[in-house]
Amino acid sequence: MPPTSGAATALPSDSPAGAAGSRNAEPMRIATLQGDVPRAHYRRGERRPRAIAWFGFTAFWGHLRHLVASAIATENIDSRQWMIPDAPPRLVERAVGVLSDRGATNAPTLVESLGRDLWIDFVADTGDDVSVSEAVARLVFGTFELEDGTRLPRGDVLILGGDLAYPVATVREVSRRLVVPWNHVLEEIGDETPRVLLAIPGNHDWYDGLDGFARLCQAPCAFEQTDSPLSQRALHPVTNEFPVLAWADAFRRGVAVEKPDTMALFGYVPIQRASYFRLPLAPTLELFAVDRQLRHIDPRQQSYFRVPGAPARVVMMPDPARASGEVRESGASMLKSIGIEASLDPTLFIAGDIHHYERSAEGQSLHVVAGGGGAFLHGARTARRGAYAIDAEFPGPVASKRMLRGLPWHVAWGGAGWLITSVFAIGHALALSAYIDKSPRAALGVACIMSACVAVGTALLIGWRRHRAWRSVPFAMGFGLLTGLLPVDVAVVIDRLGVYLMGPGTLPRTAWMVLGWVVATWASGFAFGGMLSMIHRLGLNHSQPFAALGSPAYRHFLRLRIDRTGHVEVFALGLVDPLADEKPVLIDRFTWSAARDAQQT
Repeated sequence: MPPTSGAATALPSDSPAGAAGSRNAEPMRIATLQGDVPRAHYRRGERRPRAIAWFGFTAFWGHLRHLVASAIATENIDSRQWMIPDAPPRLVERAVGVLSDRGATNAPTLVESLGRDLWIDFVADTGDDVSVSEAVARLVFGTFELEDGTRLPRGDVLILGGDLAYPVATVREVSRRLVVPWNHVLEEIGDETPRVLLAIPGNHDWYDGLDGFARLCQAPCAFEQTDSPLSQRALHPVTNEFPVLAWADAFRRGVAVEKPDTMALFGYVPIQRASYFRLPLAPTLELFAVDRQLRHIDPRQQSYFRVPGAPARVVMMPDPARASGEVRESGASMLKSIGIEASLDPTLFIAGDIHHYERSAEGQSLHVVAGGGGAFLHGARTARRGAYAIDAEFPGPVASKRMLRGLPWHVAWGGAGWLITSVFAIGHALALSAYIDKSPRAALGVACIMSACVAVGTALLIGWRRHRAWRSVPFAMGFGLLTGLLPVDVAVVIDRLGVYLMGPGTLPRTAWMVLGWVVATWASGFAFGGMLSMIHRLGLNHSQPFAALGSPAYRHFLRLRIDRTGHVEVFALGLVDPLADEKPVLIDRFTWSAARDAQQT
């Protein structure tokens, strides 16, 4: 039964849910989510660092890093070519070494080595609002019991599915948005049982050249003298509060900015040496974890994953091959480059990047999107038609539509960030200044330039290459014309209205124009929010509208159980409102095996 949205969330740290991961605590009993029930409001974090405003100045810094990193990648400076990927038997050996106190033995696969079922936790797109990160940590590191008595212990292996922190996964952002809040929860739980840490990088990790990613997720070489994973220095890294000033001071002195050597999660041991890996799970099942950097799968990685006669696969990727009812070019090209055809090769695909839960079938393969580790929400598809049927999602379309209703107001009052508002304010000020100077041609010229800029920006925001021009271009031109002419229209109306109501000369004309400038800027923000909501409803863009909304709701992660036969059972556990005082819920449960069609409950 496909689940939909409803009301359920995490408990605070002093509640039973907060202690759910303790070695001596009883598993918390959780219910299955029922109904696509919308809510009007969700609690937002108040502690710093707060969530990134996606149309704000901090996010703009991340976009610039994206451009620079993409330019470097385009010039074929690919650090993956210097990586030596782990041989699968060697990776199993390292994992067994970490889990050796749990009865592990030397065997070709991890399940055989453990002599029991293997549990894996998968979480992606973490490290945004620090309060939400802490709530997600309490969920991921908890132990649960379902209504039918099934117990879900904490995973032996934790896999981070990319995008460790936002807007760029630098050491500073990974530390304060992920490591610090997660270690606060882990140290509170106090379970020092060693567990394995694995990860694949996403685009935000590559914006910083994998520096932050490597310091947390890369295993040290044998000759390296590094801090113990449980040392206070690694668990609580100290980073500069003002990174720009630190960089400027280091540049002045001709030295490098000081960074912690390593970062660590309490109780977890990284074992990988490359940004991608293969891990034999069971005699008939292998895990492929791929890294496309910012562009494509590199030739060395293609050779690594093209294994003749490979067993059934669980493939974890930084981008999905399908999401929101659409085929995604980046994910589809990844599969093609490593020789996997979803409709022909039975595979379980798991990916983050899209901050939404979704499950769909393609032949005997399953596509699962699970990017709910803490970053802003991407809601469900609200446009009518999609390229494939969606079997389960979290949240559902009803709840997503309800959230989008408040988007215009959220943007108008600066909730999405002040960058777009500032651009509108500058353009409107220029147009109104020309109007006050009795230069209608100049005012109209500024309005036309602004209309053109907004139209081009809207087309780029929509992603005109992904849609037919007859859909996106007229829409962008119409919105640009509306926004560009708005200040002049507002100025004329307020000017005439002031003269009509109060008479000429009552207030300086400049005062009326200031009022017009404020109204026009607010109205432009409202129109921008309305435009974002509309492109989502029309199916033109499913990411940017919810990025602007920045909702902290609907966090989730996956808990997988793999048995000796290669049978995989997946439990998707979630929080509807992470900062409210409610319990986690089971949002989806299904099983998959290459030997038979997927079964779902």
